[in-house]
Amino acid sequence: MYFDHLAEERQDRNFELWLHAFLQREPEQLAMHLAKKHRKGKILAACLWKNGAFNVCYRVKYEDSTNVIVRFAALGRAVFRQEKTDNEVTVLRYLRQHTQVPVPEVYGTGTCWAGPYIVMGFVEGDLLSNVLKDPLKKEGRPVLNPRISDRALKIAYREMAYLVLELSKPQFSCIGALVQEGKDFVVGRRPLTFNMNELITSANLAPTDVPTSTFESAADYFEALAEQHLSHLRNQRNNAVTDEVDCQKKFVARCLFRKIVRNISVEHCHGPYRLYCDDFRPSNILVDVERFCVNAVIDWEFTYVAPAEFAYVAPWWLMLQSPEDWDSDSDLDDFLARYKPRLCLFLDVLRSCEDEKIAEGTLLDSQRLAARMEDSMESGLFWVCLAARYSSMFDDIYWNFLDKMYHGPFGSIEDRIQLLDEEERKELSGIFQVKMEQARKGILDEHYSTDTLVDL
Repeated sequence: MYFDHLAEERQDRNFELWLHAFLQREPEQLAMHLAKKHRKGKILAACLWKNGAFNVCYRVKYEDSTNVIVRFAALGRAVFRQEKTDNEVTVLRYLRQHTQVPVPEVYGTGTCWAGPYIVMGFVEGDLLSNVLKDPLKKEGRPVLNPRISDRALKIAYREMAYLVLELSKPQFSCIGALVQEGKDFVVGRRPLTFNMNELITSANLAPTDVPTSTFESAADYFEALAEQHLSHLRNQRNNAVTDEVDCQKKFVARCLFRKIVRNISVEHCHGPYRLYCDDFRPSNILVDVERFCVNAVIDWEFTYVAPAEFAYVAPWWLMLQSPEDWDSDSDLDDFLARYKPRLCLFLDVLRSCEDEKIAEGTLLDSQRLAARMEDSMESGLFWVCLAARYSSMFDDIYWNFLDKMYHGPFGSIEDRIQLLDEEERKELSGIFQVKMEQARKGILDEHYSTDTLVDL
């Protein structure tokens, strides 16, 4: 389902206005001031550093050769900037204290006239995605080098496998974002996800259309994600549907998906739950190319405690591409044909790492992931979790993989409509007219004032 072009244009304008104001007010001086506030020492200079999708970053150099990054959450790229920043700071501190995952040190955090910021240690290294990407593809996002040897790929996958195992070990009793209470870390806020940010910024959903609290059971959380997909279809005013048949298929898919997820979490419905990062991938891994080891994992803003199923499915990042890019050049079946050999290679490496960690006494046999990930492709759990987490890919995933798996061969949309309950069929009868009226008006609902948006 395409996002709302008017919503995306508005957020682009918000970002451009924010960035223009930011660059007009000596951001290097601001970065040096904030760095010194949280890390003492004589500062020599500051310069613009590599920006991410949601942040603007400055590198600050000290006389003692220390470097820090001052990272500003960008207005128009992230809507809940303060929440996003608070979540990432807490996760970074938790990971440094309770895991072996290497992450930058947080020197401090706060809010300035430009919005929330983090001052953190600068880590040298090359992005793993740059090491693995196709050098012949000059434009767009990186894709895996099709000519890379299995030996080279195994070395990279081994480093990722260690991180995946380490990240999956912490356990929690409910689903949501971590907060720090004294020396303890507990789940105390709603799970702020990458998809929630996309729906607010690019589909113009209201705050009430996304989760607002923690969850006690995985079943409740999966159903909330399914309801979020329905809210997306109902409330995105523009670019939501193309015609009545398209509208029917999108509504039916969301209703039937809601039925699927009600029974998807059986073994782990009441926990324990696992720490999960929506944006964990090679593009956020800094490596020392000479020794080929991980120096740090960065960009933890959309990290939360999630259903165990999220940690147990095969990783989506093996080909470097994000799910929304999978069918940009071909269909999903073609992508899957290229993905499966890489998955087999990764699982072989993961099993070897599991054996090694168990022999060392740093991993329990019950914490193995490889067999669960392999099974997730056969059971369809891989596609269920992916569909739950990605609104932009939902319809392609549902109709390509889930519908036939759960409801048998597709005959006609009328046959699928018969699987809906009476209330769903009643809504279906009128939803196309609602979508046409929304699109005819060509407007956006206003959910935030400018002042409120700046303060979020």
